[in-house]
Amino acid sequence: MKKKLGYLLLAITIAVLVLYLFRYKRSLIIENKIPITATEILQIDLRQIEHHLLVDAIKNPFKYISFKSKEEKHKSSFNNAFVIPRNLFFFSNKSNFKGAWFSNAIKIKDHTELRDCLLQEGFKESTDKKLELFSKGKIVIAVSGEKVLIVYKKQQHTSVNTAIQTVFKETNFYKKDKDLLKLISNSKSDITYASLDDDLLEADFKKGLFEIKGTLRSNLFITDTYFKHSDNSIGFFASKINKDHHLFSSFILDKNKKKFDNFTKLSMDSIVDNWNGNITFNLKAITKEVDTIVTYEYDDDFNKIEKKSVQKLNTPNTTITLGNEANLYEYFYKNKAIQIIENDTLFASIPIYKMYARRQDSRLTIFTKKQFRSDLLKEETYKLKAYIDINGYLANPLEFSLTPIKKDYLQLLRHASAKLTINDELLIQVSLKEHSRNFLGQFIKP
Repeated sequence: MKKKLGYLLLAITIAVLVLYLFRYKRSLIIENKIPITATEILQIDLRQIEHHLLVDAIKNPFKYISFKSKEEKHKSSFNNAFVIPRNLFFFSNKSNFKGAWFSNAIKIKDHTELRDCLLQEGFKESTDKKLELFSKGKIVIAVSGEKVLIVYKKQQHTSVNTAIQTVFKETNFYKKDKDLLKLISNSKSDITYASLDDDLLEADFKKGLFEIKGTLRSNLFITDTYFKHSDNSIGFFASKINKDHHLFSSFILDKNKKKFDNFTKLSMDSIVDNWNGNITFNLKAITKEVDTIVTYEYDDDFNKIEKKSVQKLNTPNTTITLGNEANLYEYFYKNKAIQIIENDTLFASIPIYKMYARRQDSRLTIFTKKQFRSDLLKEETYKLKAYIDINGYLANPLEFSLTPIKKDYLQLLRHASAKLTINDELLIQVSLKEHSRNFLGQFIKP
């Protein structure tokens, strides 16, 4: 009896192992997925990401088990709506596809279930010829027959219906021996991006870390020399931005200009015209300052009574440097954003904190501590560098409110950093406090 039971357990173990290897053996299905007109490809290895979550669930089962006793109302499920592929591809082309990203066609299992899912998620339904369209913000879900496409638009009001029709009718696809697809197929990462410009980025969900690394040849950021930030800084950002780049132009929209102009009483267009694109931000520390506020009240006999109250305020020790082109300093001074008060040159446009201003060489520096000395800082050269100590910031934050959900997720984070070198090598890292669990698993089941 024991021998039979042993054979049975062995057979079950072998069967489970075979199913496991069959399901999670890396298999990249590329044929008939990506139109030959695509110039950029993003591949998401859904099966590998699923494996990360499976391992995390096995090691941390109580994170995934719900003990809620109340029965939840039935909700439609995307698992029942369409066939979840091993790999999901997105592709783009600035001319043919209007800069939007399109997924490969996905097979529908249940059309009614898919429609119910999308309506539950707040998508708005419409039709265009033989297309069923579901839209929410910049995302469009397009249905044609038994296939569905996911579309992400860079601009919400861009019409992509014609491009969707073209993708559904496409018959000319990349072959797996093409160089662009070789970059994708040779990668073992969770997410891979490749372009005809020889860009290659690989992203992975690791234990306590999300990492993106590779090569990114973008002229959005220009090589320049910057002050080296202190290792003890809470936050740092430095880059020289190409003002002619379409991404920068898309940010300088009329609605953003209006908000900026109303808040600062300055013209964003005038600032951009007088700025050379160089910007450095260094949040060195956050200190707690105590202010005594004096107010007066009157008693019943109309005697004036002085009352004092103490206000504690977290104040940043920060430095902002802008590359000066033409007359940036003069523009600020003329429009009273820079004022000289009691022998101090102050930046008065943002009156939240007391800020000083100084013109030095080709830079305009705005800072909060009078003892700032830029001549003591070393310099280094790169295209972009950024860092934030999230854990350190949350220990003593500025007076900005966060929604409970955002704050809960931020509490998981330790720090984040990014650097783009003069050789176009990119490295982005987001680190969590806990290193024993997978990054994605912690965000889904904290």
